[in-house]
Order: sequence, then structure tokens, then C-alpha cells
Amino acid sequence: MRIFTRKHGTLSSSVLNLLRREKPPEISTFTEHMKHGAGSCIDKNYPTASLKTVFSGDIPTSGNSRQSTGLMGYPLFSTYQGFFHCWFLCEAHCKDLVNQILAAPPQLQTLKLFDELSNAICVYADCVKFIAENAPNDKIARAAIVCNHNAHEFVEKLNTNVDLYKAIKSVSDKEEVVSNFNSEDITALKSFLNDMELSGIHLPEDIRNSYVETMSEIATAGANFLKLGQEPAVVKYIDTPEALRRTYANEYKKKIEFIELHGPGTEHAMSDVREFTFRHYHAFNQDRENELVNLLQARHNMARSVGFSSFSERELRHTMAGSPETVSTFLRNLHSELKPLVKAELEHIKYAKSDDNRHDFSEPGINPADGQYYSRVLNEKFLVNNHKNEMFLDMLELQNVLEGLNIFCEDVLKISLVAESPMKGELVDASVVKVGVFDEKEGLVGYIYLDLYERDNKAPRTCLHTITCGTRTQIPVVVLQCSFLRKPMEKTEHFHYPKLNLDQVQTLFHEFGHALHAILGRTTYQATSGTRGPTDFSEIPSMLFENFISHPEVYYAVINPFVLYNELDFKLGTTNLFNTPYSALRTETNIVYSMLDLELHSTAPTCTRDVANKLFTKYSHLTDIPETSPHLRFSHLYFYGARYYSYIWSQSIANLIFYNLFHDDPFNENSGDKLKEFLKKGSGSDFKSSLDELVGYQFTQDDMIAAIVEPLRIFQNSYLDSQDISK
Repeated sequence: MRIFTRKHGTLSSSVLNLLRREKPPEISTFTEHMKHGAGSCIDKNYPTASLKTVFSGDIPTSGNSRQSTGLMGYPLFSTYQGFFHCWFLCEAHCKDLVNQILAAPPQLQTLKLFDELSNAICVYADCVKFIAENAPNDKIARAAIVCNHNAHEFVEKLNTNVDLYKAIKSVSDKEEVVSNFNSEDITALKSFLNDMELSGIHLPEDIRNSYVETMSEIATAGANFLKLGQEPAVVKYIDTPEALRRTYANEYKKKIEFIELHGPGTEHAMSDVREFTFRHYHAFNQDRENELVNLLQARHNMARSVGFSSFSERELRHTMAGSPETVSTFLRNLHSELKPLVKAELEHIKYAKSDDNRHDFSEPGINPADGQYYSRVLNEKFLVNNHKNEMFLDMLELQNVLEGLNIFCEDVLKISLVAESPMKGELVDASVVKVGVFDEKEGLVGYIYLDLYERDNKAPRTCLHTITCGTRTQIPVVVLQCSFLRKPMEKTEHFHYPKLNLDQVQTLFHEFGHALHAILGRTTYQATSGTRGPTDFSEIPSMLFENFISHPEVYYAVINPFVLYNELDFKLGTTNLFNTPYSALRTETNIVYSMLDLELHSTAPTCTRDVANKLFTKYSHLTDIPETSPHLRFSHLYFYGARYYSYIWSQSIANLIFYNLFHDDPFNENSGDKLKEFLKKGSGSDFKSSLDELVGYQFTQDDMIAAIVEPLRIFQNSYLDSQDISK
């Protein structure tokens, strides 16, 4: 049965007939639908519990409730048909709001109606998108996918509705109206105008039509680039190094002619295997090059058609950085300051490689495969040898990490995380845990669904899904998604609960920083709440939480309290417990890729290989492996187009916050109160002003650079310089 006619974006007659035969639902308006959700699904007869208790498996998380609902707490999402009925209600509600906006005089009420319209479509679309990627069965997944597509088509129509644009523009043009707006009103007004003008809605009709066509080209080229980037490299078995042949021979236990390389091989201990695998996996590929050029050209043409000089200018205009020139200056200056530290690290890596090669110095330099391999190996060696504590690197049990996270939140932010019983049908999977977030003064402030385990019907990625934004009138709901592997117990239906390595613990804290940003946001407008902001701003809280778990006092006090620490841990951890002597090289690599991302989206070259080679030759201290183009498998060129710098930018500001407020006392309540107030503002106030207020002074780009470089320099001076690299 064909359920969706792509040409018209409507439901087929067979589905309409099915819906007509269905019993009329109890929910008849979208407003009624929005009253449901996580907050309405509380079984008071079922006890709450600590996260440690739930994740230890001592009590079930669902199944005892007599009440039932639909996915994410919405009754209409309990059946296949309910998704379509809910879309009908949402579409009708949104059209009614559009009519109200067009009929209203230009005033503050127009802005509030705009936000109500935005919130309605987001409440539906964000929830359906999550379900589409993580549905409990194929039937629900298909319904969610179709409805998600419907919602996105409807959003595009709203974004290109000239009358809607004129309505919000008329508010902006009325000085006597805007003069009475507060800063949050003005920020929301600018946000709505900017979003619509990015689509060229203020330009002539032929240009708007060209924009729509070009967006389709971008989607096609992007999908092709991603697909080609995931394809393995195929090489002849006889051509591979002996160590690699042995590996595949043991795996297949039969004669093979070709083998597939699914990664660059940087984890292999043999240098010839690393270089061979890297060379072939990242070999220049004309098809990938063509699709990347198509993507860049389409983005460039789209940006030019709506009045921008380049795609990077379009993407960065409303970010913290504000322009490609600002980002370029930041990256170049940071690279310059980092250069001596990278050179010092490479000297240690060269000796480590020569030792593996029996002191053979004939090989020129350290290539990218060597850099990744030895950074990892030497970092692990450092952590074991210098913390004088083998238990430091022990895998950490998930339930203890979550309980430690709760303890930290209680002590610093005065909020607690409580596992609650969901209703039957509320969760996309029985392994998901519903968590209520409670403030000691305000009570319930939001819900987090912890969807942490890998499973077959789940998108394999780590991220945060915002289901509803937090405003002064709406409780936020988010899903924190990871894909931790848990092994089944033999001859039972139960699982061994996962243990996490240090990288996974940092990842969990990173995503929880996003979650708290969304949960604690309390703005007037959902459009400026929580994580609804530019990437170089919204990544700051998540990076800050990585700093928290890296502080020795936090790590030992709340994550691994049974391990005795020593003074050396605190001496080495004065900047960051997980800092290692080989972090500068990794940072430089991220800088160069950020430069490449910015350059490609500023000039849209017809040959990206030349641009990449030029940048890496000028800025990277690693020796190039000839005929390779790693950037052609760098998916962030599509996902972050011109914004990959955001992580380094956000890390610098997160470091400033951490060292000014929490480094000397990570459990400081006054600092915790300041952080909460900052998070409540979301992106509803001027980014820089709110950060200056939090940090305590008006910081500059030089301060941001120092916040990244100085901790690495101090650490390197206290460790690398004391090592005899000739041994």
C-alpha cells in the first residue's frame, strides 16, 4: 500500500479510508494533544528510585503501571493511524495560527503568535523525528517517517510564506512598537526574521524559486557524498603487508583474493600496516571529489542567490563569531600559539616510533596514521604510569557514573535526578529510563529519557533530542541518546550492565551538559530556549561538563569514590585530570580541518584536493602520505558546513568559565548558582554579554586562545620537559 504521494505531500486515499473507519479519537484538537507528554504520565502508585538502583537492575522501570498511553506520553502515538490523525490536528492548528497572525495588527502579540506557531510545529516534528529513528516496530517507523516528511514540507511552506514574512517584518519596522520590547522580545524578533530571510523570502519570486531548487541539489549531493564516504576500500589480498594478511587469513580461514578496508588502520601496532591501510582507505577518489564539489557549488550558489557572498557568510552571520573573517583570525592565531607545543610532542613521538623500529631514523617524519596511533598509545602509557594507580583506568560501571552525576548536580546546581515509572506504551524500548529533574526550590523542572543502550532498531549515534523546549509556561522534555553495548547473560533474558571507558564517561557528561542546557532553559519564547541557538554557543555547556568530569576532585569524589587518590593526581590535574602530554597535536588537527571547512565553504573551489593539500602543507606538522585525501571521508563537511570550528571555539569559552568559576572549587555553590542563571537565559539574551557576566569580565579572543593553550603548556612543561626521550 502506498501511503504517501511525494508529489503533493498528502496521504493516499487508502490511508484516508483507513482513518475514516477508525474509531474517532478522544483527542480532537492539537491543543489537547500538547497537554499530554512526559509530564502527564506519572503513576503515583509506582515508586520512584535512584538512577543507580534502576540501572543496577534491582527494580523494573516499566510494566507495573495500570495506565497506558502512547509513545513519549502522547496517546495519539499509540497506533499507526494516530500519527496521521495527530498531523491533521497539528496542521489545522498551525493554519489557524497563521490566520491569526495575518489578521493581527503589528504588535507584541504578533511575535507571541509566531512563537506559538513555531512551538506547535516543533512539538510535533521533533517528537516524530525521534520516533522515526528509534521506533519500536517497522509499522510505527513508517508512519513516523511519512509524518516527519509532511511536517518538514509544511515548515518549508511557512518559511516561504511571503505574507507571514511581511507580518513579522511589519512588527520590526514599527519603531513605536519595538521601543517597548525588552531584550528577549528583540532577540526572538530577530531570530524569526533571520530564519525567514536566510531562505531569501525578502527577494523576488524567481530567486525564491531558485533557492528551493538549489536546496534539493544540496540534499542530493550531500547524501551522495556521505554514502561514498562510508564505502570500504578494496585491495588485493596479495598486495597487503604480511601482518595484515595473517589477520584476514585467521578471520576468514579460507583463500581470499580481495579484502575490504573499513577504516584507516591507525590502531595497528605495525607501522607498515598503518601506512598501507591509511594510504588505500584515504586514497584520492574522483567520485567523492565530484560529489563534494557539487555540494560546495550548490551551497555557494544558494547563498549567492539570497544575497550572501558565500555560504560561510550565510552560516556565520548570526553566530557568536559573526563572520568567516573572525573565525579565520581565531584559528590562525590559535595555531600560531600552539605550534611550539606540537613540535615538542612530535619529538617524543619520533623517539617512540624509532624505538619500535629498532632506532631506525630513516623514515621521514610522522605521518597522520603514526600521529593518531602514538598519541593514543603514549597517552594510555602516561595515565597508567603517572597516576600510580592501576584502578584509575578501570572501566566504570554505568550505574555508578550516573549516580555520581546526580551527586554532582545535587551539590553544585541543587537539582536531583529521580528515575520515575513510565506508563505502558510510553517508551520506545523497555531499556529506556524516564528521569524527572527536580530543583530544590522550584520542584519539577523537566524530564530526561535516558536511551543509553545499543539495539537493532535504533540510530547508532550519540546525541540529544529536544522533544519540547523549556519556557516559562512549558516543561522541557529531552532524550539523551547513546549506544553503549551491553552483553546478554547466558541462558537468561537479562544483560550484563555496561562498563564505560574514560572516553565514554566524558561523552556521557558532554551530552548531559546539552540536556541540562535544554532542561534549565526558562525563556519567554521557545525559539530562544535552551539549545536553540548557534552551534558555537550551544556547545559551551556540554564542553563545560567535560571539564567537570576531568577535574580530579569531581572524578574521585563522585565517579570513583572507592579509589584512593594521591597528591600527584592533583598536581597533574591542576588543569585537567585527563590531560595528556599529546593533546596539542590532536588540537592542531582539529584546527586544520576547521580551516579547511571554512575555506571550502567560502570559495567553493572546483578542486578540493588542491585546497586541502595547500592547507595541510602549510599548517600541519604531520608528514603527508602521498596520493591521499582524508577530507573526502570527512562527513562533518556536510553536517557542519562552515561551522566545524564551533567545537574549538566553544571549548575555549568553556575553559574560561571553568577556570574562573570552578577550577579551585568545583563544588562551589555560588558558582553553581551563576551557571544555573546563565543556562536559564538560553539564547534569549546577547551571547557575549551573558558570557561576560558569567565569567566575570569582558573577555577577548586572546583570552579564548590562552584558555586552550595555557593548560596544555603548563601540563607539558611539568611533564614532557622532565622526560628523557632518549630512553
